[in-house]
Amino acid sequence: MNAAPAAVGGEERSPRPLAIRLLNRIGRSAPSAPSLDPAALIARAERATGLSDWGDYDFREGLQVLTRSLAQDSQLNTIGRVLLREYLHRTLSNRLLLRRDLLAHPEILDVEVRRPLFIVGLPRTGSTMLQRLLARDPAVRSLQTWEMFHPSPPPEAATYLSDPRIKQTARRLKSLDWMAPDFATAHELVAGEPEECVGLLQATMKTAAYELMARIPSYERWFDQQDLRAAYADYRVQLQHLQWRHPKDHWVLKSPFHIYGLEALLDTFPDAVIVQTHRDPAQVMPSLCSLFSVMHTLTSDNAPLQELGPNILSRISGVNDRTIELRERIGDARFADVGYRAMVADPLKAIGEIYERFGYGFTPQAQQAMLSWKDANPQHKRGRHQYTLEQFGLTEAAVDRQFARYRERFHQHL
Repeated sequence: MNAAPAAVGGEERSPRPLAIRLLNRIGRSAPSAPSLDPAALIARAERATGLSDWGDYDFREGLQVLTRSLAQDSQLNTIGRVLLREYLHRTLSNRLLLRRDLLAHPEILDVEVRRPLFIVGLPRTGSTMLQRLLARDPAVRSLQTWEMFHPSPPPEAATYLSDPRIKQTARRLKSLDWMAPDFATAHELVAGEPEECVGLLQATMKTAAYELMARIPSYERWFDQQDLRAAYADYRVQLQHLQWRHPKDHWVLKSPFHIYGLEALLDTFPDAVIVQTHRDPAQVMPSLCSLFSVMHTLTSDNAPLQELGPNILSRISGVNDRTIELRERIGDARFADVGYRAMVADPLKAIGEIYERFGYGFTPQAQQAMLSWKDANPQHKRGRHQYTLEQFGLTEAAVDRQFARYRERFHQHL
């Protein structure tokens, strides 16, 4: 039995399953809650894997700040604590398994990550379509959802499409669909499709991607003060690990959260190129807020959406301004800009211009594979994602004001 859909700020949301509502209710009166203590999380990962060598990268400070912020700021409900504990457990276990693989095969660190292409664009700017089309190119190495969830042992080319971890991940994603059915409409996760490299970033414990999961203002303040070069060096090792037994010509990777560490990314990958996707911020912001709200309202019973919008607007507009400053300082040679309208109107033309700009070969085989995928995946395949600025305490005037510099710089792509 399900309750009637909840209207949040005028938006009708799918109801939480009865089992989740009961679990949260029971959890409120339980004598103890699932532990997010860093020491307990680390000990659990060591017991589960039988490993204890964590290597040299310092993830512990980030884990400490994150878990403290979750405890103090997020007002997590029971399901939120369970989900975040399990996510952190898998992330920490994967770190131990990565270290095991590196010790057994030190040649992984000799793998060359050549000419990676990073897509940096907010939701609803065409970035997911672009990523999944580019992944159809046989020369492209993409990061699929299943290998981000279960990267060890490193995937092998011969079994890449039949690896049992694909089905294992698909079962896990069904659980997410059950708990948060609105999430698939906002951003569809498919076990055997390319996905944002959020999991690799989160393994560093230094990324704004954790802000998607819950309200963590004290972690945000700490993160904003961090030098991200060591985190991106760790991220690069993760790519080497995944690429070792399944290499291609170059990676295509995507995450809107790379915009927070763009300078560190470009320093870490000296021959990397960036595709920045664009759309009118007044259309992008409510979609972004809605995506955050799906997770925040799942993990907490007190997630004020009228406060969510202004916070996201401030952070995203601020980091966009810093990106403009970076590009003015280093030039645009390593960047390509793609507008949403151009991407939707003629995606292969937009992709052809990207390939030409950066010197990738656009073969007939790649073009045909992209056309086939496009025909099989029409827009709004999983339904329409409905939202308004007002639901999240925003107005179009406020968005225009905060994005004034961005609008001036990229007006031809909006």
